Amino acid sequence: MTLLDILILAILIPVCIQFWRIRGIAEYAVAYSKQYCERENLQYISLARTSTKLGIHRGKLDWKNSYELAFSSDGETAYIGTVKTVGKKVIEVNLPVYRVV
Repeated sequence: MTLLDILILAILIPVCIQFWRIRGIAEYAVAYSKQYCERENLQYISLARTSTKLGIHRGKLDWKNSYELAFSSDGETAYIGTVKTVGKKVIEVNLPVYRVV
């Protein structure tokens, strides 16, 4: 094993670990959004990540993600809200005004 091989591994392993971490955060956000919609009597449609940034939150370096949450309140009209996370913690859910059935 040469020094170049070690360098490649030293770069590749942390990149793979962060990829899996971001995937885990996204899976958590989907599960949270589905539970949120069920709790609020909304129909969950989809969740799409709009941005991913590395940032500091309360003194800790972690991934800050923003998502667009598509949902329906009456089964006919779709609305788009936002979900923001830091790591595996949802810090904000904003929904537009929607029709209550």
